[in-house]
Amino acid sequence: MSKPKVRKQSLNKNAAKANYYKILNKIFFPKSFFAFVIIFLNLTLPANSVLADKVKIVVTTTDLKYLAEQIGAEKVEVESMIRGFDDPHFVMTRPDFLIKMNKADMFCMIGLDLEIGWVPLLLEQSRNISIQKGQNGYCDASIGINILGKPNVAVDRSMGDLHIYGNPHYWLDPVNMIQMGFNILNNLRLVDPENEAYYKNNFLKFKDKMTQLVRSEMKNMQAHFGLKVAVFHQEFVYLASRFKFNANLSIEERPGIPPSSRYLENVIKTMNSQNIKIILISPVNNPKYAEYVASKVKGAKVLVMPTSVGALPEANTYEDCIQIILRKIREANN
Repeated sequence: MSKPKVRKQSLNKNAAKANYYKILNKIFFPKSFFAFVIIFLNLTLPANSVLADKVKIVVTTTDLKYLAEQIGAEKVEVESMIRGFDDPHFVMTRPDFLIKMNKADMFCMIGLDLEIGWVPLLLEQSRNISIQKGQNGYCDASIGINILGKPNVAVDRSMGDLHIYGNPHYWLDPVNMIQMGFNILNNLRLVDPENEAYYKNNFLKFKDKMTQLVRSEMKNMQAHFGLKVAVFHQEFVYLASRFKFNANLSIEERPGIPPSSRYLENVIKTMNSQNIKIILISPVNNPKYAEYVASKVKGAKVLVMPTSVGALPEANTYEDCIQIILRKIREANN
């Protein structure tokens, strides 16, 4: 396999890209356009009587959609603005996003600046006071999560796309999903207090489901505790922490910045010296760097993982995602 072309970059590529998306969103969807779309659709679209009594929830990711549906069940209507194989860092907003938020009773996002490039503009232009920060319909799913990867030094652009609040990929730990569900429950209590007992009962069922998932997968992973794997991006740290494997070696030199040739050579040396044979990537990662590294390490495998519900065709539920990821790791390590 030919060596991928790499070059050094001193700028934070992802931060610049996020800013680029902010600018594009403002250029193509200015305030006047958003206002026109909202007014037009409010006047022309018929009301849906079947869903009239349901709590309308708009979320940023498919994982939040799955979670909100578990808690709200038939009393909610949940829409995700992106698909499971989309990159939540970089999303070009569309008029239908804004319409959904304008009509929403509740809005929920991952937070920790994961959606910084597109959500703030939508919230600002939604003309929906109920879902603004501090209101009953605003849900930040990261509240109460034990955040990993918080920078312990001052962050600047030369360090890449470091999230100043810590690693935002916390949903890959099922224990964190319990806290996320609790956050959604708390907001549902506020926007629909009449059905609080119903939502609480569903949350407790979901909590039991996640508890059983952790217990069964911990048992399955026991023989693989301490296993070292490489990753492209640091999105598996919460999963690795929960299920006791090591995912500290990153092919990405700095977050959002393509790795240099020298750095890739060091990764290859580390994998060979430490007998690391597994590289984890997600569908949104560029596979060429992982494939190049794997070609230089005898027996190495690149595993594409469903990091969100719907990221792969077979990952239809959150439980599917966790079980598929861990099963692939075990099979590759046997």
